Amino acid sequence: MLNMSKLLSRLSNRKWWVQEVVAKTPNATERVLLKAVKNGDGYVRYSVAEHPNATERVLLTALKDTQPDVRCAAVNNPNATERVLLDALKDEHWCVRAAAARNANATEQMLREAMEDEDWRVREAVAGNPNATEQMLLKAVVEKYWPVRVPAAGNPNATEQVLIEALKEDNWQNWFVRKAAAGNSNATEQVLMMAIMDDNPEVRLAAAYNPNATEPILKRAACDTDKRVCKAVAHNEKASTIDKIIGALGGL
Repeated sequence: MLNMSKLLSRLSNRKWWVQEVVAKTPNATERVLLKAVKNGDGYVRYSVAEHPNATERVLLTALKDTQPDVRCAAVNNPNATERVLLDALKDEHWCVRAAAARNANATEQMLREAMEDEDWRVREAVAGNPNATEQMLLKAVVEKYWPVRVPAAGNPNATEQVLIEALKEDNWQNWFVRKAAAGNSNATEQVLMMAIMDDNPEVRLAAAYNPNATEPILKRAACDTDKRVCKAVAHNEKASTIDKIIGALGGL
C-alpha cells in the first residue's frame, strides 16, 4: 500500500482516474480524503463520500458538494453520524433528504420531521424505514400517493391496525398495497382473513403463502377460484391433509 505522502502527491495529478484510484485506496486517511473531496473530479468526490474510512468531517464536507449524487453517497455511508443526517434532512434536493430518511441510523425525531416533507419520495423513504413508529405508518398507509402506502404496508414494524388500514385500500388499481399487507410477517389471523376474502387474487395468494395463515384461512384458500391460490395451500405445512389435497387439485 502507498504511504500518505505518496497518496497526497498523486492527488495533484490532473488525471481524474489517478485521483479516483487514490480516493478508493483502502488505507486512505482523513487528510487524503479531505483533499480529494475538495479538489477531485465528480467521480472522485463520489468515491470519497462512500469510502469506508470517511469520517464525520469528510462526510460533512461531501454534503456541501454541488452534485446531489455525491451528497447522497455521503448520507448512505455507514459512517454517517446524527449530525450528518440532520444536515442532510435540510438539503434542497429530495434524493438527499430521502437518503437520510431511509438511513437505519435515523432517529425517531428525524423520521417524524421527514414524514412532513413536501416531497412524497421522502415520505416514502420514512414508510420503508424499519425504525418508523406505528403513528408514522398509520399516517403513511393512508397517504395520497400509493408509493408511500406500499412500503408502509410492508414495513416490519407494521402493527395489526396499520395492516387493517392498508387492506381498506379501495382503489382496484392499487391492489399491491393490500398485497403488501397480506404478505407482511406481522399479519394476524384477522388481517389474513380479510386478505383471503379480497377481490384480487394476488392479495389472496399473498395471504395463502403467509406463514401466519391459520387452518380456517387455508381451508378457504384451498377452494379459491384462482388455482394459484389453491396450490399455495398444498405447500403450507399448517394446512390439513385434506386441504393440501384439495389445493393440489386446484380446488373443488
